[in-house]
Amino acid sequence: MRWDESPEDRGRVKFAAAAEAVEGYGGRGLNGRALQPASGYLFPDQDGEGWWVVFQPWPSAGPEAHRVPGDVLACNDSYGDMVHVVVLASGVWEDDAEAAFRAHRPSSLADAARVAASVAHISQPHISRRGPTAAG
Repeated sequence: MRWDESPEDRGRVKFAAAAEAVEGYGGRGLNGRALQPASGYLFPDQDGEGWWVVFQPWPSAGPEAHRVPGDVLACNDSYGDMVHVVVLASGVWEDDAEAAFRAHRPSSLADAARVAASVAHISQPHISRRGPTAAG
């Protein structure tokens, strides 16, 4: 897995992992953008372990660079070489997810899960519900 800041992408931090290094996301890899908590980029769980919360765009999301559909995922990399993934919200717009995280500024993984659950799901039938493809 890797994470890095991407100035050309509105300065957001990217989080990526190849499919063989991901468990809990249906054999798919990650190539998403981190959503920010109240401080830093890690959301602590009840045991104090840090989790990334990322927006994972769906493949072939369309021409609008930041108005794309995807999933909100919690990713924990504390299990050695594997990234454990929990889907917090599926089928949401990236802009809506970012706005919810800016407005509510969660400080823990439980707070982040509540915020993600509050983001409206996409109801347009023409959007593909296929999962994301693997990262490099």
